[in-house]
Amino acid sequence: MTALQVTVATTEEAQAAIAAGVTMMFAAGSVAGLPAPLSVAELRAILALAGERAEVVAAAGNLTPEGLADLAATGVAALVLPVPDGDAGAALLSRIGRSMATSVKLIAAFPPEAGPDFDLMPVAAIAGFSGVWLSAPETPDGLTKAVKLADIARFIASARRSKLTVALTGGLRVVDVGTLLPLRPDHLGFRAAVSENEDPAKPLDPARIRAVAAAFAIHTSHVEPEA
Repeated sequence: MTALQVTVATTEEAQAAIAAGVTMMFAAGSVAGLPAPLSVAELRAILALAGERAEVVAAAGNLTPEGLADLAATGVAALVLPVPDGDAGAALLSRIGRSMATSVKLIAAFPPEAGPDFDLMPVAAIAGFSGVWLSAPETPDGLTKAVKLADIARFIASARRSKLTVALTGGLRVVDVGTLLPLRPDHLGFRAAVSENEDPAKPLDPARIRAVAAAFAIHTSHVEPEA
């Protein structure tokens, strides 16, 4: 069953998410609408607050090998790394996988600009990554406007063939829940839709989190079970 994931940047936001029933959190700051790593101290504080109540994965883009190792040492459930398409993406997956896959779970986050790079799915799996995300910026022109629904479905199917978990994130709104749940991703990630005034730069709004959770409950009951 698809789980609701919420992006948090502070312990206060993590507490608000947990109080609203969230059990999966993406710990990340934001630079130009894109996820940015938190400091080790900030991440440790969120992990301490979450405890056994919620799983925490962390943004890990544009860090040195030492920086990645420091984040991995916090005990975070997984590190999420942005991966470009084409040969550059394949090289990054191989390099990071060789150095990090035995110490922490790795997730490859693919941007939607050029469309999902389906050829990189098996590369991610071979490199030791455990999951993939299709991740758009937190803007009104989010994932469902940047990528055709048919290509999102193909992305999920390709991930399944490579035995990778899969999440969809970036600019998602409540109305997207009913569209995307039937595709059965493992997670749908939200930030803008669960923030005050739907502004991702503002704090989380518990009422909006509960509204998205309610949409999950409503639409999950309408999703046919897998054969």
